[in-house]
Amino acid sequence: MSSLDSKVLQVLNGPTVARIRFRFPIAGSHVTIAPQTFHHVARAIQSGRVIVRRPTDLAAGVAAQYNDVARTRANGTVVRANTIEVASALGRLDEANIVHESLHAAYDLLRTGLDGNAEEASAYVCTALYCRMTGLPRPRWANGQIFANAELTARTLLSQYQRGDPGIPWVGNAEWRMLRAGVGLHPIYATGGGPAGIVTGWLLGQQYTHDG
Repeated sequence: MSSLDSKVLQVLNGPTVARIRFRFPIAGSHVTIAPQTFHHVARAIQSGRVIVRRPTDLAAGVAAQYNDVARTRANGTVVRANTIEVASALGRLDEANIVHESLHAAYDLLRTGLDGNAEEASAYVCTALYCRMTGLPRPRWANGQIFANAELTARTLLSQYQRGDPGIPWVGNAEWRMLRAGVGLHPIYATGGGPAGIVTGWLLGQQYTHDG
């Protein structure tokens, strides 16, 4: 196992991820995120079902990515399906990126039924929670409207954590709606740069396919 694998596992099995827990509504039901969500990915990495690699060709500004299907690099080499690509694992922002992409991996492995917009929005909530709980200054990570909306959603959840309730809290309705709208309207997603269903999932509830 590589040092990068070990660092990713430390994050997923670490004390900050152990505090992440929330629910959000989806298609008349709900999805629950808990530490076990990330522990499932950690076990998949240990078994080889999910692999971790340093990327060589991600777009500028993209620090990490989960590939649910195989993709071909510009040089003709292939990145296999179920690969988490992460450039670095050296600081809190890198660790937050690992958590974000690991949630995408968890949805894929668990074949969770939800739309691409809710998937991306909930991953941003995990990023915001991790950054807030590790004390990363907001200017280091909360740049742009999506992160600002995610930070508001995380703030509501953290206030519930701090009350000591051992249950799994719901996202705030207003904050969640704002976050979903921000994801749906963001140019990088609205123009087709993200998973299918970012816009149609937000507007119509179209689910994004997860095949494990």
